Amino acid sequence: MIETRGRVLIVEDEIEVAATMLELLVARSYEVLTATTAEEALKIVPAFRPNVLLLDITLPGMSGPGLLTTFRRAHPRLPVIVVTAAVDPGVLARIAERDPFHVVYKPFDIDALDRLISLAVSKTGSAAT
Repeated sequence: MIETRGRVLIVEDEIEVAATMLELLVARSYEVLTATTAEEALKIVPAFRPNVLLLDITLPGMSGPGLLTTFRRAHPRLPVIVVTAAVDPGVLARIAERDPFHVVYKPFDIDALDRLISLAVSKTGSAAT
């Protein structure tokens, strides 16, 4: 069995962005799954038990802030890194109210994102329950 640095769930509706993130993180030894909707992510989490969630804010159906609220209730210790292109102060305020682990703006620096993921994984010590 290949040892990984942790499990990451990417919730991103832009297929190309999700594929790029997946490729970059797998190359850095993370076990990664992707979801294109909030509903799909909610189904994946219990079985995959990610150490960290990378969450886009603009999603079809349930919004990113709504998903962040849902995750906070069900998995209060799961670090959520919001990855967004949003610059609207109202949207950013709604994100901040939901207590993400960190917010990263697109386009992101993969080395900086890797450091945040590593920090988040080290804080959890284990997968989400």
